[in-house]
Amino acid sequence: MKYGFHIYFSILPTFSRNCKMSKSIVLLLLICVVYQSVSGRQKRKGQYLDRGFSNISLKKRVAGKICDSCQVDFAVDAEPDFSYVMTGSGFTPQRFCCGRNDSDPAFGKFRNAKHLISAGLIGITFLPNFLMEKGKRVRYFHSYGGTDYRKLEFSAKQNGKTIQSWIPILELQEDKDYSIDMPSFHAGTFNLHINDTVEVTVRAIETKKIVKTITVIRVEDKATNFVFYELPMESEDFSINLQNILNINSGIPKTEQGRKSNIFEKDYGTIGILRFGELGNDELQYAFEKNSDQWKSIEGLNGENSAYIIFGAELPEGKTQDIYLRYSSQPETVHKITMRVKQRPFQMPWRKVAVISLLLVAVGGLWFYLRDRRSKRKLAALKRKSEDTEARLLLLSGQLNPHFLFNSLNAIQGTFNSRDPERVNAYIGNVAGFMRDVMNNGRKEFISLHEELALETDYLKLEQERMDFSYSIEIAPEIQASMIDFPPLLLQPVLENSIRHAFNRDLASPVIYIRVFNEDNTLYVDIADNGNASWDSAAVHEGHGLSLIRKRMAVYNDKLEMMSIDMQINYKEGTGTMTRFTLQNWLS
Repeated sequence: MKYGFHIYFSILPTFSRNCKMSKSIVLLLLICVVYQSVSGRQKRKGQYLDRGFSNISLKKRVAGKICDSCQVDFAVDAEPDFSYVMTGSGFTPQRFCCGRNDSDPAFGKFRNAKHLISAGLIGITFLPNFLMEKGKRVRYFHSYGGTDYRKLEFSAKQNGKTIQSWIPILELQEDKDYSIDMPSFHAGTFNLHINDTVEVTVRAIETKKIVKTITVIRVEDKATNFVFYELPMESEDFSINLQNILNINSGIPKTEQGRKSNIFEKDYGTIGILRFGELGNDELQYAFEKNSDQWKSIEGLNGENSAYIIFGAELPEGKTQDIYLRYSSQPETVHKITMRVKQRPFQMPWRKVAVISLLLVAVGGLWFYLRDRRSKRKLAALKRKSEDTEARLLLLSGQLNPHFLFNSLNAIQGTFNSRDPERVNAYIGNVAGFMRDVMNNGRKEFISLHEELALETDYLKLEQERMDFSYSIEIAPEIQASMIDFPPLLLQPVLENSIRHAFNRDLASPVIYIRVFNEDNTLYVDIADNGNASWDSAAVHEGHGLSLIRKRMAVYNDKLEMMSIDMQINYKEGTGTMTRFTLQNWLS
């Protein structure tokens, strides 16, 4: 069942029934409607007088006979140089007023059009201002201006494609569907789809000078040319507001433009009014289903009057009703709007409100108390975990420093055997400086990748004092080493194993390669040697330094969320050992 929709003429009994208005108010509204009807009809009778349209009489032919009672939709363009009439449409409707505004993004593309129309079937007929007869000008319409139609020709294009080649106007016949009380030349009837363009060009036969260009575009004509009003029935100014809507189209608090919204809301118990602008000879149609055959028509009292759709106050609260709108001149373009009726404000006895409020406050307080306790326990657990992680890292760092010291002392001992005191002194100084950097950085949780590579470079230079090998460090251009955090001394045990276990006396040219690169947010560090011996844990007993690496990585992985460190060691005979550190999500 559809609720509360009335056309303009049913508004009075509906309001009388729902509001129980006094007889005086009903009589006043009835006088307004009758006055509007009479004044509107008077305007309709003379609607063409100011436009110069009264100079011709145009009637429709039905089965070859003139129909005096048939309504004809037409308009005349009467200019000093050229005149014509277009049937089937009254030129650009009032609701297309924005279409001629170049700054309007929705219609600016039509600014070059002579006429914007809604209907799909139109005819264009030329009306001569004068014709030469026996060497004299004979006036037919408007004025003596322009050119003798005997010297003109025209062509027509639809969507840029020629549908009528150049033909003298004098060869044209009268329109068989319409009767005009003067000589006329029918250029043709055109069937336009939406967004189709027809261009009729008139020019002089001898000079080819363009006399007139008529451009007609059929644009999409959505039924959005309305204003939505919400009228409270309990208001003291109800009758005044209703009169203002009917007479001057204003005067109530709430309005919305149909071009700006498809959804409209009204309070329960109020009246919703859709006021459509001037329809001309067109009709507004509405239905409750898009593909319905039950379209209902609404007309204004005349072409210059508004048309109304009323949403009655009896619509149930919470009701949502879809309405489909269209103009009779363009039935294929259907516009959907939705009317929603708000729920009535919920009312509850104060005693129940107080009880429920106190209950909610008690439950809320208990919930906040329990959540606060749980949050404090969680924070304490996280703090203990963080302190435990830092203690484990510090302990591992403390184990790492003696390991470096032991290896450095062995290296110093090796230099004594060289019996070169100056070399020994320089080496001891370098080892001392290196150990100082190791002890300073070893206490930190992170250092920069640049600092880590600098430490490893110092270490490799120390090792070169006692063993002949070369090394290279390659960093990808997009890597900003000084901006990336890195666990200190993570790479040193791997370099130590390559030097002390992979390189033997039979290897001609020992080389170590260090490569740093990334893929997306993951950082990779590859350490490769060309040694001829395997030192990975699967082949030999894992050394103390490598064991410390694995323990430190486990601590970091336990502490860092969404990030991880992994180490993979692979030995290939004839190629050497390649160790890859993968720092997942390290650059995010």
